[in-house]
Amino acid sequence: MAIPVHGRTFLDFPELFDDANPQTSVDRALVAAYWFQVHEGAEDWDSQTVNTALKHLGHQSSNVTRDLDALIGRTPRFVIQVRKDGSTRQARKRYKLTREGTKAVEQMLSATAPLS
Repeated sequence: MAIPVHGRTFLDFPELFDDANPQTSVDRALVAAYWFQVHEGAEDWDSQTVNTALKHLGHQSSNVTRDLDALIGRTPRFVIQVRKDGSTRQARKRYKLTREGTKAVEQMLSATAPLS
């Protein structure tokens, strides 16, 4: 699903990622999460999905859970954990972007938008 952002339409994740130009592993995870939640319409997503998308672009995180924890720890929060499947420490967690997380990615995209 192509959704216009700041007058531009992104047909795939690599194009959105390139335009956002995230500089840190935390920001790269944020942009990938944005793709799955906003563009793909996922209600929530897991860290493996985000890291696999980054891996395909050559930007795999060395610890994507740590990156997501950093986004959860920000004030305001950019990501929230919505559930945990299983009872072990290694159980798969599900996450969701907050409104502030969505705005942060859209600000990255607006910073790279061509001048009209």
